[in-house]
Amino acid sequence: MQEPDAPIVLCRGEGEVLADSQSWSSRIKAARDELLLFESSSGPGERGAAPHIHREHADAFYVLEGELLFHVAGEQRSLSVGSFVLAPPELVHGFEVGPEGARYLNLHVPGRAYASLARARRDGIEFDAAGGDSFPPPTDGEAVDSGTSIVLHAGEGERVGTNVVKAARPELSLIEFEVKSGGEVQPHLHRGHSDSFYVLEGELEFRTGDEVVIATAGTFVLSPPGVVHSVRNTSAEPARLLNLHTPGGFVEYWRELVALHEQGIQPDDTFFEHHDVFDPD
Repeated sequence: MQEPDAPIVLCRGEGEVLADSQSWSSRIKAARDELLLFESSSGPGERGAAPHIHREHADAFYVLEGELLFHVAGEQRSLSVGSFVLAPPELVHGFEVGPEGARYLNLHVPGRAYASLARARRDGIEFDAAGGDSFPPPTDGEAVDSGTSIVLHAGEGERVGTNVVKAARPELSLIEFEVKSGGEVQPHLHRGHSDSFYVLEGELEFRTGDEVVIATAGTFVLSPPGVVHSVRNTSAEPARLLNLHTPGGFVEYWRELVALHEQGIQPDDTFFEHHDVFDPD
């Protein structure tokens, strides 16, 4: 069980095992109140998830390899590598695995309820799905998508500076960005939210707390509130990664920061503290 105040550093394929067969494998990368993250691989013909809803949390996927056929409010969307989809609370959703199989990240935000359900299913323990905030579709028909779902293919999203925003919601800020050779994010901490990273390509040096790791594709690093962390590209090639802030709200920081820089204004300490960014003590 992960310690609530301890950083998480996991390489590809590492994590708490939920399933480990040739046709389906799944690892828990983070199981925290604010974030439950699975890394899963499903072979061709492996079943996905039947249509369902969550009432208190959002359910999201990022495709790393292969294809998922995602159903959102009765519509099917084909999701290839680099695609991202998010179903907000109360929206009917489910998915099937594409003909060549798929490897993907699955996020539940917040994650406190669904983690218990996932572990109970793994262990064959009777557990009311409602206790894991999972319910069958409403009997009066599928909920209509009110525009709060997110379906983005590779490269799509709101561009804020050099970053691509995939999700800007209260429970999740998800940003895809590149760190060029020699680029870095200076040491800092957050007091009210966790900051985590999943490396898509390249090699990066992460510092989180007292731990230093050279991270390659598939590495996941999470810094809980209060833990000093930084990122640096010491290699000769650019690196790409996903950056998750949970709970969300951090996209507004980037929007305002870029706007200030475009005006030639240097933000002060008050600006950073307003956005939950603090220098190390």
